[in-house]
Amino acid sequence: MQGDVERVRKELEEIVERLENINKLVDSKSIGKAIEELRIAIGELDSLRRKSTEGLDHYSAKVKLIEELMKGGGTCYLESEQTKLSKIGYRPDAVIVKDDEVIFVEIETDQRRMLRKLKKIKRLWDKIVQSPILTGRKLRIVFGILDERLGEEVISEAKKLNIEIYVVSSNNIFRIL
Repeated sequence: MQGDVERVRKELEEIVERLENINKLVDSKSIGKAIEELRIAIGELDSLRRKSTEGLDHYSAKVKLIEELMKGGGTCYLESEQTKLSKIGYRPDAVIVKDDEVIFVEIETDQRRMLRKLKKIKRLWDKIVQSPILTGRKLRIVFGILDERLGEEVISEAKKLNIEIYVVSSNNIFRIL
C-alpha cells in the first residue's frame, strides 16, 4: 500500500512538471488550475501516510475503507484535521466531505473501544450535528471493523445512532449493519 502511494506520488509530480513546462509555452488558466489540483492531490496522498503510533491492521483498514467511501469523489481529512470537531471532544479517524454529505470514518479493532466510542458519539450527538462542516449536508457515521462478530450491546448502540458498520478484510469490504 505504502509503495503504491509513493509510486502514484512520483507519477503525479512528473505530470505536474510536464504541465508546468507546457504552461510556460501556452500560459493557460485551465492548465494552471490543473496544476493546482494535482498539487492538492499530492498533499492528500501525503496525508494518507501511516502515523507511527497506528497499528498496521488499523492503518490498512482505514485506507481501504476511505478508498471505498470516496468512490465518486470527496475530500478526506484524517483525524478530523481542519474540521473543528476536536474542539467538541470528538476526533474520528477520518472525515470525508462530499457535496451532499459528510462521512465520519472510525476504525476499531477492539469491541470494548468501539462501544466506548459509540457511547461518546451518543453523548456528544447534539454538538456533533451542530458542527459547521455539516451545514447543508447529511451525516453518515461509518465504522470499519476487522472481525464481523459483534456483541449485542455494540449492535444496539450502533442502531440507535443509525451507524453503518463495514467489515474490512484483506481482500473484501462489506456492510453488516
